[in-house]
Amino acid sequence: MSIVLTRVDFRMIHGQVITRWLPQLHVNEIVAVDTDLSKDDFMQEVFKMAAPQGVRIRILSVEDAVLAQGNNEFDANRVMVLFKNVQELDKAVKAGFKLEEVQIGGLGGGPGRKAVNNAITLDRIDADTLTALEQTGINIYLQTTPDYPSETLQKAVAKL
Repeated sequence: MSIVLTRVDFRMIHGQVITRWLPQLHVNEIVAVDTDLSKDDFMQEVFKMAAPQGVRIRILSVEDAVLAQGNNEFDANRVMVLFKNVQELDKAVKAGFKLEEVQIGGLGGGPGRKAVNNAITLDRIDADTLTALEQTGINIYLQTTPDYPSETLQKAVAKL
């Protein structure tokens, strides 16, 4: 089946992902792509415990995710790919990770960030990086939950 959703969400595996997106899309594997997390055994166990029974969890570095995709390891399942932030997404795409579409679900708050869609914030750096990724042919949109309307990246960036 392959990748059914690619999402950037700083919380990674959390309530909205587990209770809303997994059942909506019938996901049976989550691939979290985060190089730092891939080296942290304790946090990997925490994330694995958060997943419902029957959903496989893999936490991969950018390099391992590119290799796994190249080896067609995502083809047997309905996979949700999660990135913790825009920078890790950008690294993955530049390293050869192939994507047609990316959903921005949550980037956290902080200085210089502005809410542009529900609780989703952007700053100029993330906006510029996402715009550059979209110019490579990746459709990028913002959406928190399945029942909340999506918004194009261009409309969100215009609010900065």
